[in-house]
Amino acid sequence: MENLKIVDVNPSDLSRLKWEYELERTGFPDLLCMGTADMDFKAPQPVLYALKKVIDKGHLGYPYITDNYYDAIHEWLIKTGSWNIDARNCVANGLGIYMSASALLDILTEPGDRIAILSPVHFCFKKIISMNNRAVVECPLIQIGRRFEIDYCYLEACLKSNVKVLFLCNPHNPVGRAWTKKELETIGELCVQNNVLIMSDDVYNGLIFPKVEYTPIASLSRDISQRTITLYSPSKCYNTSGLKHSFIVAENLQILMKYQEFLEKLNLDYGGNTMGVVATIAAYNECDEWLSLLMEKIQKSHQYVTEYFAVNMPEAIVADAEATYFAWINMSALGINPKKISYLIEQEEHLVVENGVEQGKGGSGFIRMNLATSEKNIQEGVRRLKHFWDHHL
Repeated sequence: MENLKIVDVNPSDLSRLKWEYELERTGFPDLLCMGTADMDFKAPQPVLYALKKVIDKGHLGYPYITDNYYDAIHEWLIKTGSWNIDARNCVANGLGIYMSASALLDILTEPGDRIAILSPVHFCFKKIISMNNRAVVECPLIQIGRRFEIDYCYLEACLKSNVKVLFLCNPHNPVGRAWTKKELETIGELCVQNNVLIMSDDVYNGLIFPKVEYTPIASLSRDISQRTITLYSPSKCYNTSGLKHSFIVAENLQILMKYQEFLEKLNLDYGGNTMGVVATIAAYNECDEWLSLLMEKIQKSHQYVTEYFAVNMPEAIVADAEATYFAWINMSALGINPKKISYLIEQEEHLVVENGVEQGKGGSGFIRMNLATSEKNIQEGVRRLKHFWDHHL
């Protein structure tokens, strides 16, 4: 279908953090931006049509959340994770994943409480925990070949050390894992045994490679679901981050009510972002084919990058991926100060990537490369990395 093609966006057409900010910050006219977790593809046409319809009607007042919204979420979670929820009675809106995560830490924990994360993980996890005056407890993943696994012995020891919440990322940014049902069952059982709450950021739940399954940890058992809050947004899957709309799923009604009271305290209980609600319904109901095309494209791009490195930079290891649109690349063989590697790549090659050091323990020497862009950009990006590699090897 014509309206479901993946279409690149011209960076000069917009004002975005990923491109225009970086171009202004660096002053490099040939800058290639493969850092910030946005796509260089237009949002799906059904989403754009739905938003335009609202604009054409000319009324942008407070939204009233109808059954259509809850039905869309209900069907989406069945399609993506085989999770059958009573959406009207366990969903509450937010203004972004990290806004909701921060609110949940505030209402469910106390200053000084210990919050565990599986590192390396996106730097905002540590930032949110620290800015809420909670203590970060890092449980490093282990790398076996090209694949990242959970160190259950280490995780169990962490959870036994008076941890209040495990802040999970599923699928995991940046290592690209879609945690299996068995892995999540073990995590959930450890949390139940140690009376630890689970806050699971599942914003990448639709960005799953073909033949890979996504499992929401809260879907595994009642014991696990009663201590889990899952955070969702169409933002990453459909490139709508600027709409600032998200929602949580909490089947524990006491937790849900506390969160809703927090929203009310901030006068944010009027239904959420009008455009965000409309975009969510359209994305979840009408964009399955678009998402499938996207993930086929991302998987091919990841395979291309992996094969390019294997031939041209075999000592630089690209982690296997099952989800997200990132390549997680180990550049440590160069022996460069890990804190400086992304800066040097930017200054010498005019290429923006994320530095693995910022993602916590286990990220040192890695870079994160965003593959949600054109084939031309990906080919140029790896060419610049090879030039950097050859210069520093």
